[in-house]
Amino acid sequence: MWCICLKNEYSCILASMISPTVVRLAWVLIYFLLAWLIVRFGRSLVEPLIISRYRLSRRRVPSEKRLATLSRLVAETFRAVVFLVASVLSLSLFVDSTGLFTFLGLFSAAFGLGARPLVSDYISGIIFLFEDQYAIGEKVEITGIEGTVEDMNLRTTHLRAPSGELYIIPNGDIRNVRNFARGAFSLGTVEVEVKASQIEKAAQVLQEVAEKAVETIEDLVEPPQLISADGVLAARTRFILIAKARYGQGAAVRRRLLVMVHEALSAAGVEHET
Repeated sequence: MWCICLKNEYSCILASMISPTVVRLAWVLIYFLLAWLIVRFGRSLVEPLIISRYRLSRRRVPSEKRLATLSRLVAETFRAVVFLVASVLSLSLFVDSTGLFTFLGLFSAAFGLGARPLVSDYISGIIFLFEDQYAIGEKVEITGIEGTVEDMNLRTTHLRAPSGELYIIPNGDIRNVRNFARGAFSLGTVEVEVKASQIEKAAQVLQEVAEKAVETIEDLVEPPQLISADGVLAARTRFILIAKARYGQGAAVRRRLLVMVHEALSAAGVEHET
C-alpha cells in the first residue's frame, strides 16, 4: 500500500514536470507544420499574382530569365517570412516577450553590421529586378566596364566584355548604368568627298538620295540631313548625310545609304570617295 502511494506521488511529480514541456513541443510541431502547409499551398497563389502584376506594370515584355528570377525571389521571400513567423511563435513559448524582442533586436543589429555588403548586394538586386534597368542580352556599361549582360541574379550581374572576359559585378557596387540598347534612335552617317567643281551637282544628287531614302528604308526615323563637314571650300569638299534610325538599326541603315549614295553619284557622273 505504501509502495502504491509512493509510486502515484512520483508519477504526479513527473507528470507535472513533463507536461508543460511536452505541450510546448507539441505547439512547436504544430506551428512548423502549419508553416510548411502555408508555404506548400500558399506559394501557388501568391507567386502567380505577383508575376501577373509585374507583367502588367512593364512597358516592355520581361524576359523568361527575369521572370524566373522574380519567381525565385517571391518563393524564397514567402518561405522565409512564413518560417520566421513560426520560429518567433515557437521561441515565445520558452522565452518571455521582452527577452525575445531584445534578442531579435540584438541579432538583427549584429547581422546587419556583419553582413552589410551581402545585404546591400541583395537589396540592390531586388531594386534592379523591379526597376528593369537592364536585361539579359543588352549591351551596357557598368562601373566603367562595357559588355553584354550574360546573367543576373539577386547578388551579382555577369558582363561579357567584347574581348571575351567575364566580369562578375556585385549589385551593391553598381551606381551608374549606361544602357546602349534603350536609346531613342541610332545614327547612321555617310561621308563622301567630291571635287569642288562638282559641288552643286553632288549636293543635288545627295539631297535626292535623302528624300528617296525615307521611302525605301523603313528603319529611318526622319529624312537624312545633308551638311558640309567643315564648311571650307577646297579642291575637294566633304559632305555628310546624317540619318536617324530606329535604335539598334544604325549600322544597317548606314550600309543601305552607302549603296544608294554610291549608285546615285556614279549614275550622275560625280567622282567621289566614301
